[in-house]
Amino acid sequence: MSDPATTALTSALDNSAKVANTPLFATVIDRILGFKISEWNAQGETIKKQILDGYEEAKQKGLGIQYVSAFRSNANLINTSIKAAKYIISEAKGVIEIDNDVFWGLLEHSKLISSEEMQELIAKILAGEYNAPGTYSMSTLQILKSLGKDELENFSLLGDVYLPGHGFFRDFFGLNTEAVAARTKINLDYTNFLEMQNLGLIQSGAYTISIPVKKDEMFKMEYGDGVIIVKALEDKANWDFPECYQLTNAGKQIRQHLAKRESAVFREWLKNYLKKEGLEVLT
Repeated sequence: MSDPATTALTSALDNSAKVANTPLFATVIDRILGFKISEWNAQGETIKKQILDGYEEAKQKGLGIQYVSAFRSNANLINTSIKAAKYIISEAKGVIEIDNDVFWGLLEHSKLISSEEMQELIAKILAGEYNAPGTYSMSTLQILKSLGKDELENFSLLGDVYLPGHGFFRDFFGLNTEAVAARTKINLDYTNFLEMQNLGLIQSGAYTISIPVKKDEMFKMEYGDGVIIVKALEDKANWDFPECYQLTNAGKQIRQHLAKRESAVFREWLKNYLKKEGLEVLT
């Protein structure tokens, strides 16, 4: 059992023992694999021997690579499903129609992913679709397929400068000295931002709104785990809120599963930026 391919699969099967009787495994994963994982504890050694014997026989016939590919796919599928099991709610009906392309597409995609971080993200979306079919869109699935570990990390880092109610301040990604200095301090590369736009996570066009603002009027902007409270220092009949880039629907569906982030550097930049707009940041 020293071969990496067989070890990966049998290890995944061993780890699945605790969740083998959960709805996701009992109604879906068992059928895909062709045997009940719940019986693994009782028949584990027998099944392991069958796996190894089949692999050795395949290698002798020059078909070992097909087995390696299958072992890797099944190991990834099981490991992702193990992660998803903890997000399945007890009230879930567990009825997944055959034409639910998002759910089945997620399962197929999970077979290709061995990164722990990507498996965790796919697991959360998979569980969400299992709990409430129709929650996620095909565009989310397609964009998810284009994300790797590095792209996911870059998207997560952008959380430092993301305000859920507004998006990303366009001027923060400008060429003025203050913005460039702030991006450099938090190691945020503008090319990564552009890549997220190209991947379909962030809208390509910025938006703004015009609103009347009264002196001493206060309003809140959600940020990280809290809010930023801002007070107007003067009357503004038609104040144009700074232009922002919003997340796409797929970007929002993926972003909600990533950790909320904050940056003291961005807060300081925002404080100085809004001051020039006639606003004071109170928190």
